[in-house]
Amino acid sequence: MPIKATEITDKLNGEWQVQLFETCFKAPIPFCFGCLCPCCMVCLQRKEILEIVGEPYVCCGGMFPCGPLGSPQNENCLYLEGCCCTGCAISANRYIIQTRFNKRNTACDDCILWAVCIANLLVCIGQFVCEDMPEGLEECVDCATMIVDGCMLAQHDVELKHIKSNGYQGPASNLVAALPPLQQQMISQGKPGGMVAGAAVIGAGGAGMAGYK
Repeated sequence: MPIKATEITDKLNGEWQVQLFETCFKAPIPFCFGCLCPCCMVCLQRKEILEIVGEPYVCCGGMFPCGPLGSPQNENCLYLEGCCCTGCAISANRYIIQTRFNKRNTACDDCILWAVCIANLLVCIGQFVCEDMPEGLEECVDCATMIVDGCMLAQHDVELKHIKSNGYQGPASNLVAALPPLQQQMISQGKPGGMVAGAAVIGAGGAGMAGYK
């Protein structure tokens, strides 16, 4: 789902390595994996993200800071999240990538993501208020959702490979300041472990994070 808070989106200016709907032919293997087995891919991807940023596991990336969902949990809970709340898990991966690695959605990305969200919502409402739903409508929406999920996961996969090869030194301080308190806390607990040519990166970014610890 698109990031809604204007104060956050205004700080995001980085471009994705691959555009959302280019992934099907520029990253076909991750795209197919994301389409056919999103539960598995989203879990593997979150573990990869947490390994890079060094943050503790918080359910759904801390997007729903209510009760135990707003505090670090055993990382094995990730598998429950990935299987039972796959859509939320994919959105959480995207949220973490965008806010830690400074990646913005294009206007086209936002339109696609909102369209899929609204289509799913309308189908859910229609199932309650309409006795005769058009045949095949739900399947069409499910298919569109599967494709978009596959595109997002593949886009994330390409981005993570790029970050691991170039290193990660923590998010920009002005971006961190715009995030909700829980996100700032998660970042402050992180120990960035980005890799460059197989070596750990320790630099100015890590020093910049000290102010949040």
